[in-house]
Amino acid sequence: MKYRDKLYSCYSANFGGLKAFDQGRSMFPALDTTYVDFPANKAAHILDAGCGKGEWLAWLTEKGYQNLYGVDSASEDLATARNWLPGVHFELGLIFNYLKAKDRKFDLIHAKDVIEHFTKDELIEFLTLSRDRLSNSGEIWLQTFNAQAPLASATRYGDFTHEIGLTPTSIAQCLRATGYEVRYVRGVHYCSSSLSGRLRWILSAFIQKLARVMLQARHGGPPTSTDNVDRLCALPDMLAVASKLS
Repeated sequence: MKYRDKLYSCYSANFGGLKAFDQGRSMFPALDTTYVDFPANKAAHILDAGCGKGEWLAWLTEKGYQNLYGVDSASEDLATARNWLPGVHFELGLIFNYLKAKDRKFDLIHAKDVIEHFTKDELIEFLTLSRDRLSNSGEIWLQTFNAQAPLASATRYGDFTHEIGLTPTSIAQCLRATGYEVRYVRGVHYCSSSLSGRLRWILSAFIQKLARVMLQARHGGPPTSTDNVDRLCALPDMLAVASKLS
């Protein structure tokens, strides 16, 4: 038996309550601080690859976007998404098959906490297929954990289905190799405004600054080059935004 067949069918349930569902709204403040520069056209076609229960798409729905699509291979999670987001087009299956089968063009393809589940070959295939499905001015947004952040191994091995880890440099490398212009790669670390959130930020700030110093001592060079890739990023997550090259 392949491990993916066993673990993905009830992906969230296998974490024993760590991925509890509250119709996503607890995530909305974090999304508000992470994502900027959305398409001005509310009718833009937007695909969420590995949409899970649909939290990111629910957030877009509240912002007035109309043509939203989600694909995921976790049948239990996708059933939840369909139940509470009837206006979104959902499809069960592998993202690779979905991108191959569709001739629709998307203005934005998004993947949050997805690409670390791919093998190296699968990541390149996903980026290549996504580029083919993007409109001429389309963009791809990728959020994943930062493999050069302190304690990144806890994230890398905290989920049995993780296959790879990426750094700002390597994710930009893969995007350029598959026909994208990298707009930026930057760190992400959301902490709430609650007391515990503020304490969390204070405790982690010193460690992250020290990690940047250590990374610069190891690799040298400026922290951010002219391509807007933060090569010394030590925040736990990162967001890569790239546009399709014509």
